[in-house]
Amino acid sequence: ETTLKVRYFALLRDATHKREEEWTRPAPDVRTLVNDLVALYGEPFAKWVMKDGDLYGFTAILLDGKDVRGRGGLDCSLEGVAEVDIFPPLAGG
Repeated sequence: ETTLKVRYFALLRDATHKREEEWTRPAPDVRTLVNDLVALYGEPFAKWVMKDGDLYGFTAILLDGKDVRGRGGLDCSLEGVAEVDIFPPLAGG
């Protein structure tokens, strides 16, 4: 059984009411994890992370500090990963 540490930043802390959590459900890839998180936290979480079934524009998901973009995106495997950091698009300008 694999446990992931999932950490939330900025607006996602408001959506989840957490800074981080231990995730023990099976998640072979980022897409499965994100879909499970959306199912758990609903629209307040989904609107910052997903759009039309894909990663939302400027949302960043890091696996042990490495961005999933260019590494398979949502289809990137979570095998061997210890920490997942999820950053919503940064507000401001």
